[in-house]
Amino acid sequence: MNGERALRKGFYGWRLVAAFWAIMAVNLALPMYGLSFLNVYMADEFHFSRTTLAVAYALFMAMTGLPGPLVAKLIAKVGIRNTLALGNFLLAAAAAAMATIVTTPVMLLLVAGIAIGTSDAIGGPIPAQAGVTFWFVRRRSLALAVVLSGGTIGGVVSAPLLEKVVAAANGDWRYGWWLIAVFALLASAISLLFVKDRPEDIGQSPDGGAESALEEGVPAEAHNVRRRVHLTTQDWTSGQVLRSPAFWLLMLCAVGFSGAYVIFLAQGALQIRDLGYSLQTAAYLLSAAVAIGLAAHMAAGYLGDRIDPQYLWVAAMACQATGIVLFAHANHPWLLYASVALLGIGGSSSMVCMVTLLGNWFGARAYASVYGLASAVQSTLGAAAPVLAGAYYDRFGTFTPVLYGVGIGCAAGAVLLLALRPPVHPDAPLGAAFPADSTLLPD
Repeated sequence: MNGERALRKGFYGWRLVAAFWAIMAVNLALPMYGLSFLNVYMADEFHFSRTTLAVAYALFMAMTGLPGPLVAKLIAKVGIRNTLALGNFLLAAAAAAMATIVTTPVMLLLVAGIAIGTSDAIGGPIPAQAGVTFWFVRRRSLALAVVLSGGTIGGVVSAPLLEKVVAAANGDWRYGWWLIAVFALLASAISLLFVKDRPEDIGQSPDGGAESALEEGVPAEAHNVRRRVHLTTQDWTSGQVLRSPAFWLLMLCAVGFSGAYVIFLAQGALQIRDLGYSLQTAAYLLSAAVAIGLAAHMAAGYLGDRIDPQYLWVAAMACQATGIVLFAHANHPWLLYASVALLGIGGSSSMVCMVTLLGNWFGARAYASVYGLASAVQSTLGAAAPVLAGAYYDRFGTFTPVLYGVGIGCAAGAVLLLALRPPVHPDAPLGAAFPADSTLLPD
C-alpha cells in the first residue's frame, strides 16, 4: 500500500503530530513566558531582586535539559504517552504552587527553577520528538518541524494571553499561573487520550506503510534519486551512540548555534540599544526574528526530507556566523535588519536540522537517550552563555569581542559539519565506501 492510500485510510501519525503540537504549545511556551512576564508582578509584590529573577530563569533553562538522560530512562520504563502525561501533571502542580505558596526567593528558585524546568523536560520536547522518530521516516524532518513550531506559535500567543488575563483580574498575577495550571492539565489529558507510542501499537507502520525504499541490502546506486538523505536502517543502542565520534562532533556544532541564538535572545536588546537604536526598535526586531525564524523553521523541515539536513545545517550555521558578526557593528539600519534576519533564520533552522539529523543517523530506538543528552548539553550552555556574555560586558563595556568569538565558533561548526560523514554502525562491514546501514530516499 502506498503512503497516500494509507493516509486516506487513517494513518494516525499526522493526528499524533497535532497532539504533540498542542502539548508543546502548552509545555514549552506558557511556562517560559509565565516566568518572564508573571514574575515581574511577583517581584513587585514580594520584593525579589533582579538577580533572584535572573538566577531563577537560568535555573529553569538548565533544568529543561539537564534531566534529559533520566527522562530517556523514564520513557524506556513507562513509555512516551505516560511520560508526557506525568510531565504536564507536574507542570500543573508547580504552576499551582507559584500561585499559592511561593513568596520567598528560595521558594522561587525551587519551584520556578527546578520544578517547572524539570516538568518541561519530562513533558515536552524529549518524549514528543522521540515519538515522531518512531512514526515517521520519509517525512521525519517535516513532522519534527511542525511539532517544534508549537513552542514558537505558543510563545507568540502566550504573552498577550497572560497579559489580558492579569489585566482582567485587576492586576492579580495569580490568575496567570492558574491559567497555566489548567492548560497543563489539558495537555496531560491530551497525552493520555491521543498519544500512541509506536505505530505497531495500533497495527500501523511508519509513514502509514509508505514505500520508503528502506530495504536493507539494496545498493544505493540502484535508486534513481535526485536527493541524498542518509537514514540508518539499523537500530543503534545508546552506548553505541555515545562511543561514536560523530555524535560528539555534532554536539560541538550544537555548541556554536546554541551560544549564538541564546546570546542574541538574552542580550540582543541591550546590543541594539548600544548601537544607538531605541528599545522599541529592539522589541520589534526581536519579534521579527521569531517570525522569520518560524518561516525558516518550517522551510528547513520541508527541505530536510529532500536535502540532507547535514548540509542544510551547514547553511544555517553560515547564516548565524554572518549574522552575529554583522550584529556586532550594525550601525546602519539595513545592516541591523540583515543581521537579525540571518540570526533568526540560522538559529531556528539549526534546531530543526539537529533534531532531525540525530534521528536520521542513529535511529528511533536510541533517540530519546541521544536527544536527552544533547538537550542537557544545550540547556547548560543556554543558561551559561548569556550570563558569561553579560559578565564580559560588565567588565569591559562591550559585547563586540564576544560576538566575534561566537561568530568564529559558528563558522568553525559549519566547516566541521561539511567535513563530517554519517557514522557507520559498529556491526556494518568494514571498508564500506558508503555507510552500509544507510539508505538514500527516492522522490
